[in-house]
Parts: sequence; structure tokens; C-alpha cells
Amino acid sequence: MSSIRISDLSQAQVEQALQGAGFGLEVASFRCLVRSNTGMLSQPLRLLYRDYCAELSPSGFYDFRIHLDKTRSYFWNQWQVKFDWEGSSAFPALPLAHAHPLFEWGMNWCIATASGVHTVIHSAVVERNGLALVLPGSPGSGKSTLCAALALGDWRLLSDELTIVSQSDGRVQSVPRPISLKNKSIDLIKTYRPQADITMPVTDTHKGSIAYARPPKSAVAASHQPVPIGFIVFPKFIADAQLDFEPLSRAEALTELMENTFNVGLLGAEGFTALANAIADAKCYAVEYGDLDSIIQWVNTNCRPAH
Repeated sequence: MSSIRISDLSQAQVEQALQGAGFGLEVASFRCLVRSNTGMLSQPLRLLYRDYCAELSPSGFYDFRIHLDKTRSYFWNQWQVKFDWEGSSAFPALPLAHAHPLFEWGMNWCIATASGVHTVIHSAVVERNGLALVLPGSPGSGKSTLCAALALGDWRLLSDELTIVSQSDGRVQSVPRPISLKNKSIDLIKTYRPQADITMPVTDTHKGSIAYARPPKSAVAASHQPVPIGFIVFPKFIADAQLDFEPLSRAEALTELMENTFNVGLLGAEGFTALANAIADAKCYAVEYGDLDSIIQWVNTNCRPAH
């Protein structure tokens, strides 16, 4: 069966495929076959992936064959969900209500693992005017909130979690997927971008409350358009702080990026050289900020091509 836009499918059709032979999901250059008997995935998949293509009759090669199955925890006497990628998993069984976040976390793991020929950085990344803005940051730095505000505005989402840099040409590969929002960021983005489609929060995960924003249709449509790195910004949110920034040398930025690279040990000297070449023309900054308006204004002013 040929691909069909997910928005053209009913939730019942998605659920039937998930519980049957599998739901074939196309995300950028990746093909994923998802099976799940949890009954918890069809609604968020249909909302968040509505602009992606899918197959209801699995055929051909899939990069990932994923199972999310419910299982009874005999210790707690509760239903749980397990993530399985052809016999492997990086995650423990979680409460059944956490099935959707587990799917998204599992997809990140699969994509990062399958992108081993490229440099994979734990970082959000967006694009405007043909240049990528890379946003690395530790938990609590505000990178996902900033990414959401930019991507749901007039920047193109490439990824909210993984910056995948081609070893051959240094361009960032576009893999737009739902944007993760945590805790206070959920209501903040709902207020800041009221037009956004956002799932109901899933509470009590190991990251707190989690919700996801649907990526813009334009980002999904442009998912096969890689771009070079133009800017690297290391954001750090400090409540009520005045915005302050410091230019970084590319050597300083490269050191920080390597510390945030998943597969640095596998890539060796060639990976280091390839990443250094990829950021050779990038402008790099460390920015502290205390509110979303100030950092958005700063980014729009400073992260644009020189004329």
C-alpha cells in the first residue's frame, strides 16, 4: 500500500494498524514500523504526526521495527509499558500512562544510534535564511523552550533533541519531530504560541510533567533539506536575570560540542576534524537570560546572515 498522510486517517485506523501488522511511519529519511497494544499511542500519533506519511500495510525495509507492549508488573501489580527495538532497549519498563513519552524517547535513541556515520550532538537546532542555529544545553538550560518558541514562530525546526551533522559535507540533517516541553515550559509555550497544537501533559515521569508540541507543517515538508551551521548558541536560563552574552571562539565551542556528542568515541580523529570543519564559519556565543522575550529578540538580532 502506498503512503498516506496521517491527517487523512482516523484514530481507529491508526490504532488498528498499531495492534495489527504495524503502523509504518516515515520521518525524514527514516522508515519506522511501530506496533503497540497499549491503546495509548494512536491519539498522540495522529495529532503530532498529522503532516507525516504512513503505511497501514507494512512492506519493504524499515530502519526501526519498534514494539511498545504493556506488561503486568508483579511487584507493583500495575500495568507497565516496555520499549523494544528488535530485542534491545535503553529504557526500563514504565507506567502505562507514560507510553507516549517512552515512544518519543525511544525514537530519539533509535535515530541517534542509526546515525552513526554522522556526528550526533545532544542539541536542539533550527534554521532561517539557509543557516542552522545549534542550541546545545544541559537540562534546565531552557534550550527546548527556546527551540519551541523559535520553531513555532518563523524559524524552521530541524530537531528539538538531536543535531545530526553529515561527516561528508558538514550540513545539518533535518529530522523534525514533536517538540518536548517540560513542567513550566508547557504553559509558557501555550501562552507564547497559542496557535500551537500541544498534547495533554503526562505527569510524574522521571523528567516531571511532559507534553509535546506538533512541528509546523512547513518543517515537515522541508525535512529533506540539510543546511550548513551558521550559529552556535549555548543558552542558560536564570530566572529574572538580565540578558548577557559572550562571544566564544570556535575552539571553545568545539570543545563544548564534543562533550555533548553521543558518538564521539566512535568517530575518533576523523569525527573531530569533520565537526571542526562544519563549524568553521559559525558565530558562537554563550547567553544567559531570564525571560523568553529577551532571548528571542537577541537571537533574531544576532543570528542572521551578515550583509
